[in-house]
Amino acid sequence: MKSELPFRSSPLVWAQPKAMSRAYELRSPDSPVGYLRFEKPCGSLATAEVASRKWTFKRAGFLAPRVTVRSANPEAEIAVFRPHWSGGGTLHFADGHHAQWRCTNFWGSQWAFLGSDNHVVVGFRHHEGLFKASAQLQFEAPSVALPDFPLLVALGWYLMILAADDSAAVIAATVAAT
Repeated sequence: MKSELPFRSSPLVWAQPKAMSRAYELRSPDSPVGYLRFEKPCGSLATAEVASRKWTFKRAGFLAPRVTVRSANPEAEIAVFRPHWSGGGTLHFADGHHAQWRCTNFWGSQWAFLGSDNHVVVGFRHHEGLFKASAQLQFEAPSVALPDFPLLVALGWYLMILAADDSAAVIAATVAAT
C-alpha cells in the first residue's frame, strides 16, 4: 500500500472488488491505497489499512452500543465511537479530542466526519449497487494533513457498511415476518 494518499490528482473511492465479499479497497484511479476487511462473514470485527497505518474496528454492546478502534501495532484502544439514538455519533479519542459523524443529505446517502469547528474533514457519497457497495470520498487538501485523517477515511466506511448491513437485516426480518 502507498504511504500517502493521492489527494491532489484524483478522487478516492471505496469499492467492493468482489460481489458478496466483505472486503473493500480504497482506490485511486491508478491503484489500491487502502483496505477494509471483515474477519468473519457475519461478525463486526474488521481490519483496515490506509496510508500505511493499521487499525481494528469492532462493534460491541447492545443497550450502550459503541465501536472500538484499536491500533494494530502495538494493539491499544485509541478511540471509541458512540452512536447517537437519532443517527450519527461522536468519535472520542483517547487524548480527549473528538469528531462528529453526521448525515449530510436528506436521503441518508452522504455522511461526513466533522472537526471540532464543524467543518467537513472527510465526506462519503455512498452508492449501494445490487451486489456491490462503493463510496466516493470528498475532502479538501488541508484535511489530509490532519493526523487522524487516514483513520477517519477507514472508520467512516466501516460505519457505512455496518449501517447497510443493519438495514438489510431489518428488511429481511420484515419480509420473513409477513
